[in-house]
Amino acid sequence: MIKIFHYIALLFLIVSSSLNAQTLIASKEQHLESQTQRIDSLESTLWSPDYFDQFELRQDNDFLHFTDRYYSTGSFLGLHRWLPLSPKQLEQRQTRQYSLVLYQEIYTPTDLLTDKIKFLDRPYAGFIGLNNGLTVTRRAHLNRYNFVFGIAGPWSGSETVQSAFHNSATVDSKIATWLSQVDNSFHLNAYYEYVREWQWNPKPFAVYFSLNPKAALGTKDAYVEQDAVFYFGRRSSLQKSMAYGQLLGRETELFFSTRFGYRYVLHDAMLQGNWLGDNSVYTVTPYRMMYFFNVGFFWRYKRNDVFLKYHYESARNRSAEPHLYVSLSYSRRY
Repeated sequence: MIKIFHYIALLFLIVSSSLNAQTLIASKEQHLESQTQRIDSLESTLWSPDYFDQFELRQDNDFLHFTDRYYSTGSFLGLHRWLPLSPKQLEQRQTRQYSLVLYQEIYTPTDLLTDKIKFLDRPYAGFIGLNNGLTVTRRAHLNRYNFVFGIAGPWSGSETVQSAFHNSATVDSKIATWLSQVDNSFHLNAYYEYVREWQWNPKPFAVYFSLNPKAALGTKDAYVEQDAVFYFGRRSSLQKSMAYGQLLGRETELFFSTRFGYRYVLHDAMLQGNWLGDNSVYTVTPYRMMYFFNVGFFWRYKRNDVFLKYHYESARNRSAEPHLYVSLSYSRRY
């Protein structure tokens, strides 16, 4: 009888120990799960920007050289937005941004006053378009997809804008004749660019180097391009730097860049008109090879981004000459 009680007591002890162990394991699992959730929540907070939207104003112009020719003016009004990340994308440390940019480009020949086509080194051309862009980055890799649709020719309003500016903002300015402008046409274009970046020297004076191939296909542009870029100064990594328009960055940046590039041109509608069919009175054939160089200065402070770039590009067609112009951009996050 005593042995039976011993067996019962031993069985009760075993069951009780097992239950206590299960309770302890469950408690530890809940604690670990709670810690993991807090860590994931913290990482999610750190991997999201303080401001999810950005407004940008940018102007391209060749006024520093007192010229008004070739790529004469470009005006850009942009909105950029941070896109939420899925758990998998967050785990992979991605960033995803959407951009919507309304812009107008104006192209003019060297002789703005002539009324004879034979004296033109390129046709007048204007384009107004809407650019939808998606930028996806992962560590030192960036992929950017842009889709543009717009109108070229008199319907773009380029003649009206340029003439109004010279009439009101300048004294004794040349008012272009806009003789032989490329004909009205609708355009649809796709652009792709890839960036692979390496850091050669850490802060405080960081040095970055990147390769930046690009491609365009559509009725406005068709080309392939290869750029090589150096960045010098106080700059954040690719996913957090204003060098690539990233909203994630929180640190102050102050740096400059140099960019070298070449492009193989298949079609340029601003010189040739729409390749699907065009009734322009005067068009020219572009050079197949173009070369680019620019120097840029960048400053990010709190919610504000400012950059100034000085561009050189080789002649676009046989009768034209190389061209110099500047780009000035101001952006504010909100």
